[in-house]
Amino acid sequence: MLFDVAIIGGGITGASAANHLAAAGFSTVLLEQSDFASGTSSRSSRLQHCGLTYFSPGRSIWNFLRHPRMAFEHLELARRAMRDRSRFVTTTPERVRAIRFHMPLYRHEGIPPWKARLGFRLLEMMDRGGAPLDFEILSTDRIISTPALNHLRDSEKLAGLVRFTEYQFDWPERICVDTVLNAHDLGATVRNYTRVTSIGKCPDASWRVDILDLRTGLAEALHAKIVLNAAGAWVDQVAGASRLSLPRVNQGLKGTNVAVRLPLEFQGLAFETALENGDPFYLIPWRDLHYFGPRDQPHDPDPAGFSADEDTILGLVRDFNSVFPGIPLSREDVLYSWAGVRPRTARPGHPDGCEAVLLHDMAGAGAPGYFIYTGGLLMTHRQAGVSITDALRRHIRPTNSSRPISYAARTFPPDKESQTLSSGGETVRLADLRFAAEHEHVLNLDDLMFRRVPFGWSEGMGLDIAEAVAEAVSDIMGWSTAEVGYQVERYKAHVARDFGVGLPCI
Repeated sequence: MLFDVAIIGGGITGASAANHLAAAGFSTVLLEQSDFASGTSSRSSRLQHCGLTYFSPGRSIWNFLRHPRMAFEHLELARRAMRDRSRFVTTTPERVRAIRFHMPLYRHEGIPPWKARLGFRLLEMMDRGGAPLDFEILSTDRIISTPALNHLRDSEKLAGLVRFTEYQFDWPERICVDTVLNAHDLGATVRNYTRVTSIGKCPDASWRVDILDLRTGLAEALHAKIVLNAAGAWVDQVAGASRLSLPRVNQGLKGTNVAVRLPLEFQGLAFETALENGDPFYLIPWRDLHYFGPRDQPHDPDPAGFSADEDTILGLVRDFNSVFPGIPLSREDVLYSWAGVRPRTARPGHPDGCEAVLLHDMAGAGAPGYFIYTGGLLMTHRQAGVSITDALRRHIRPTNSSRPISYAARTFPPDKESQTLSSGGETVRLADLRFAAEHEHVLNLDDLMFRRVPFGWSEGMGLDIAEAVAEAVSDIMGWSTAEVGYQVERYKAHVARDFGVGLPCI
């Protein structure tokens, strides 16, 4: 079958591209070698960030003056962040929650109050009438009257404290799955557990994409006028399958976070500050817990996935204690951890890569019709879908007529009589589990627990009900008693390996 566009990578960028391309009338196939949203899209900071980070202390005015290209890119990234923030909050309010961020301003270091006001005013100008930032600077008296704020380091040196509204993605993996399903409804062919084994140019100028269906073990081939490599941190590895000499365009940056339970006065509060070395530090609420980080370091993507190493976890605990010395944590306070490698655009002289978000046309490298997307972010994924569609429209015409795009949060069919399962503050109807198993491209138990229902990100990561969930869908999935046991052990091993909870079982 000949498609207009073959997309490789079922994370949030590939999903958004599929949704926008299908809506524009392009015949589209989306290929993902694991489950949708199982890579970087599930390992983010979970923030629909306002873009303030692009004005952080490490990016001084002198850096911008020395590198005007950087200044332009960062202003554009901030503008996109603000506008996508408003669009997402407006169109899909079910998938975000507002949280109040606090940013301490210290005398003689970091950002003075006047610069903070300037930064926020600039952000507001980039998105007039959009979702409000509710920016304010708290006085010393108001800081003292808020118990959690008294735990900050060097409270006597505070010049003030900024408070503003951010939005947190309630569930990034589900947002990606929703987007994939919306693309499917618009006519896109969507396939997870499908590995691309080779890519080659055909005499008619189309691309042949050889794939292996990991469900059945069958090898297949499909053809497309355009290949869009949206494999995130893995784009260079995928490009290697093309047997073409393509330049390296990605520089992975591994970020690590840990989850803990803090005193009650921190409930619902978030913090953003800089460490003594200038690195950013976030403390973000997650239901009754908090997570903090990141610790970033250049890292090539590992096909087997990622986990937080012990040295980095201990370093994060030290980072927390340097920011909040009044409530020191120890390694034993860490409930779970996770790490992911963020895709960043490779650039000479930037060992960590750069934050530019680019669609690379590989025609100049001898691969016309082959495109690679780098620097994709969860918070600007819809803009990515729009820009990719606009760019590809200049190269080919869509086969089909356009249709209205959907950004809807998917809902399960109503069933008031259904029994429920609960774990770690999350409650899910059995009917919803069964619907997801039957209609949402599930293969393994972790697909269901993390990306179709929210048990995986609960405090106990759903370990207490994994067997009950597997049994509830066993008839739909065709799992025997032995297979149910295997899926449960496989899930426990996954949680142990990737989140540091429990011990590997298989």
